[in-house]
Amino acid sequence: MNAATSSSQPESAAHPDSASAGAVAALAAPRIAIPVLFGLGLILFVANLGGYPLYTKGEPREAVTIFDIVHGGGWILPLRAGVEIPSKPLMMHWIAAVLSIAAGGVTEWTVRLPSALLAIAGVIASYLYVRRLFDQRSALLSALMLATSVQYLQAGSGARVDMTLTFFMEIAFFEFILIAEGLTRRRIPLYLAIAAAVLSKGPVGLILPGATALIWIAIERRWALLRALRIVPGAALVAILAGGWYLAAAAVGGRQFIDKQILAENVFRFFGNRNSHEGHAHPFYYVELALLAGLMPWTILLPAPAVRLIRARDRLGPRLRYLIVWFVTVLVFYNLARSKRGVYLLALYPALTSILAVSLTGRFSERAGSARWPSAFAAIGGLALAGAGLAGLAGLVSIRADQAILRGLLARADITAPGLVTAIRDAAASHLILAILIPLAIAAPGGWLIAMRPAVETTVSLIAAGFAGITLAANLFVAPAIARTLTLKQFTGEAMRIVDGSSVSYLNALNYDVAFYSGRNIPIVAIGDPNLPEYLLDWRANYESIPDAARKHLTAVLVSGPTDLDNSGGMVLLRRAIR
Repeated sequence: MNAATSSSQPESAAHPDSASAGAVAALAAPRIAIPVLFGLGLILFVANLGGYPLYTKGEPREAVTIFDIVHGGGWILPLRAGVEIPSKPLMMHWIAAVLSIAAGGVTEWTVRLPSALLAIAGVIASYLYVRRLFDQRSALLSALMLATSVQYLQAGSGARVDMTLTFFMEIAFFEFILIAEGLTRRRIPLYLAIAAAVLSKGPVGLILPGATALIWIAIERRWALLRALRIVPGAALVAILAGGWYLAAAAVGGRQFIDKQILAENVFRFFGNRNSHEGHAHPFYYVELALLAGLMPWTILLPAPAVRLIRARDRLGPRLRYLIVWFVTVLVFYNLARSKRGVYLLALYPALTSILAVSLTGRFSERAGSARWPSAFAAIGGLALAGAGLAGLAGLVSIRADQAILRGLLARADITAPGLVTAIRDAAASHLILAILIPLAIAAPGGWLIAMRPAVETTVSLIAAGFAGITLAANLFVAPAIARTLTLKQFTGEAMRIVDGSSVSYLNALNYDVAFYSGRNIPIVAIGDPNLPEYLLDWRANYESIPDAARKHLTAVLVSGPTDLDNSGGMVLLRRAIR
C-alpha cells in the first residue's frame, strides 16, 4: 500500500457514525461494489437513453456518420450525409455502427449507447485500478465521485466521441502506473488503449499519457522503466493500428482529410490559425472555471485534500504523485491550447477523483480541528439535496396547477421556447408516480446528512445516491421535454412528406438533424446557382436575410419550431417558384 494511505488513520475510526462508515466499508468489497456501480451506471447513463430525439448540433453530427457507415458508406472514411468528411477518427462511430447493425437500425439509442457503456466501464475500471493501487474504500469513493460528476454525466449520455476517448485514456494512464509499480507484467493493454484513444479523437490519445509517463519518470528518476515498457514493439503496435487507419483514410480522403482531421482538428485547435476562426477559443483561465463547474457536486471537496497534500508532500508516495502529475499534465496542456472546452478535461477526472478519494479516506490534516471538514461537507451536501428534492416537488405542483409560475422563472434565464413547460408537464404526467417518488428519494439522504453528519465515506455515498436521483429526473423529465421542444424530427418528417419525389437541397449549409431524420443525402446549393431545385431547406434566420429580389421567388411552405431555448433558430422548407 502507498505510504500516503498507510501512514494515516481513517477518518471514520474516530467519527461517531462509525456504524455507517463500516457499512460503506463492507459495500466497498468487490462482490458488492461492482454490481452496485453497474446498477448505478444503468440509472445514470442508460435509463431513457433512447427516449427522446436528437436536438443538439453535436449528436446528429456524429449520428449521420454512423448512419453512413451502416448504409454502405464504408468503414474507412464515411461521409456525413454523403457530403462532408468527419472531423474526428471513428472509434465511437464503429462501435455505434456495430450496435446499430445488431439492433436492426440506427436510432437515438444506438448512437448514444457507446458513450453510456464506456462511461459505466470507466467507473468500474476506476474502482478496480484504485483498489489495486490503494485500497477498496478509496476505490469505491473514487468511482462514485467519477460517475456523478456533472461533466462525466453529460459526456456519458450523448452521441459524442469524448467518452470513448476518456475511457481508453483512463486505461492507458492506469496501466502505466501498474507497470511502473510492478503490479502487472502485461504491456499490450497499455498500447492497445493508446491506439484506441488515438482512433477516438486523434494524437492527443498518445500525447497526454506519454507526457505524463515521462514527467513522472523524471520526477521519480525511474529511467529503467523506459526499457521495461518495451517501447519499440509498443510503438509499432500503435503505429499499425492507429497510424494504419490514418494512412488509409488519407488515401481515401486526400488533401481534404489531411486539412480537416490533422490540421484543423489538431494543429490549429492547439496553436490557432490566423486564417480560420476557432469557436472554442477562450482565455487561459477558462479550463479551471470549467473544471470547477464540471466536477460538481464534488467541487467543494477540493480545498481539504489540497491542504492535506501540501502538508504531507514529503510522504505522498510514488502512486499518489503519479495521480497528481496526471492531473496537472492534462490541465496544463489544455491551458496552453487555444481551443478550450470543459469536456476536454475529462481525461483528468479519474485522477482527480482518485486523489480526492485517497485523501478523504485518511485524515484531512494532522490538526485536531480538521474533523470539522467532513461535518461541514455533510451539512452543505444535505442542504443541497434537501433543497433539490423540495424544489422538485414544488415544481411538480406548479406545472400541474399554474404553468405561468414556471414560465416566468424560466423567462428570467432567457428560456422562452414555447411549449417547453407543457412538455415538462406531459413528461411528468407520463411517469407521475416516479415524478413524486424521485424528489422524495433526493430529499431523504439530504435530511439524513443534515441530521446525522455521518463519516465522510457515508457522506459521499449519500450525495452520490441523491445526485443519481437528480440525474434520473433530468433524464426522464427535463431532457425529453427540451428535446421535444427543440428537435427537428417532426419538421423533417413533414418536410420529406411534402417534398416526396421532388428535388430538394440545403441552402448554403448542411443541417445534421435533417440529414439524420430524413435518411437522405441532400446536396448543398447557393442562392445564385443557376439550377436550383424545386425545394430548399434553410435556417430561418438565413432565409430572412436573403435579398428581396431573390426571396420573392421563394415561398415558405413549412416552418419548424425553435432550435434554441431562447426561442431562436429553426428551419424552413422553401418552394421555388417555377417559371
